[in-house]
Amino acid sequence: MAPNPAPGAVPFTEAADFFRDKVRLPTATWTDLWQGMHARAFVVAGATKDALLKDFQGAIQKALDQGTTLAEFRADFDRIVATHGWSYNGGRGWRSAIIYNTNLRMAYSTGKWAQAQRVKALRPYLRYVAILDTKTRPEHRAWHGTILAVDDPFWDTHCPPNGWNCRCTIQSISEIDLKRFGLKVSDAAPPIDLIDRPVNMPGGQVLMKVPQGIDPGFGYSPGLAAHGRKLSDDVMDAWRRAGSESWETLTPGDWRDLGRPAAVPIDKAVATVGAKASSVDNMASAISHAIGGRERTFDLPDGSVVAVNAESLATHMPIERAPFVPFLPELLTDPFEIWLSFERHQGTGKVELRKRLIKVLDDGTRKRGLVMAAQVVRGRLEAWTFFPSSQLGYLQSQRRGKLLFGR
Repeated sequence: MAPNPAPGAVPFTEAADFFRDKVRLPTATWTDLWQGMHARAFVVAGATKDALLKDFQGAIQKALDQGTTLAEFRADFDRIVATHGWSYNGGRGWRSAIIYNTNLRMAYSTGKWAQAQRVKALRPYLRYVAILDTKTRPEHRAWHGTILAVDDPFWDTHCPPNGWNCRCTIQSISEIDLKRFGLKVSDAAPPIDLIDRPVNMPGGQVLMKVPQGIDPGFGYSPGLAAHGRKLSDDVMDAWRRAGSESWETLTPGDWRDLGRPAAVPIDKAVATVGAKASSVDNMASAISHAIGGRERTFDLPDGSVVAVNAESLATHMPIERAPFVPFLPELLTDPFEIWLSFERHQGTGKVELRKRLIKVLDDGTRKRGLVMAAQVVRGRLEAWTFFPSSQLGYLQSQRRGKLLFGR
């Protein structure tokens, strides 16, 4: 059963937009990324060249935007494989179906979750819907018809698809639906039994705790990872005060694991300290002056690009950092290191793929130098900070994940 709507149907905007925002990442095996990391990255196991990934991502995006079928995707698959000379594991029919079905079903799951969150005041429940035929897993058959509140913790691990080629889905339910169709909210969520399953991870085979009936790597909510749960203003304010401590790093590794030097060298500054700012508009003007316009795209030494928008960045930055704005281009064009890591917000559950640029600068005003750290999310500069290099604990904590570039 193809997961896409019939040709000519209205595009599933939430699903298409979610997939469009994914960042392409080369991987050797499907376990190079785990669970919620897939909410931020597009990967095809064994595809290690960006041009190859770009073509596959475009073919899937076309399926989401235009409703193209598996047969049409297979024509794209053949063309892409021939163009790039890609050698892949498995037969052509199986591999093309896995790429097509898994990506579309995950995108639709995320879109349905986003819709359910948006209308949960009027439609406060979700119903688990399985395709009841000879291919249905016993556990999925047992979960069919389960009706629970939209925010019940059961959906955090059991929001379908729940395995390779799983065809299950969720259905948004209102009180009127319950009466009209004779449905009833479940007395309790189905029991969740965790079992040990061997998984071939990048570092070797390990035993992973996996809910019974769910394939390893599928025990998470794609929608929750992509969008995060909404918290009260008071709770969110508390998480914001926690700053970087709010985020849990999912990507293993840091500067010690990779044999990087403990001491980051101090670079001589090219620019000089600027003027103070008295408002967000002043801050935006200072950023515009430093980058040469209201918006600019910088080429990073890892081969990627980052967009900087003066107005957007100014609204997220304390105005007391305005004097250090002139140093921003130096950080972007000549960092000491660039790190990439998946991180999950411990309050909302949202997963982000963050890129961090590290540099220590001699700005002429202090003995030990000024640490500069920039954070890039989805190709845009989201934030940057400055602090004395004597705060080595914080500096070293930023040097984690996968090293993309290092001098």
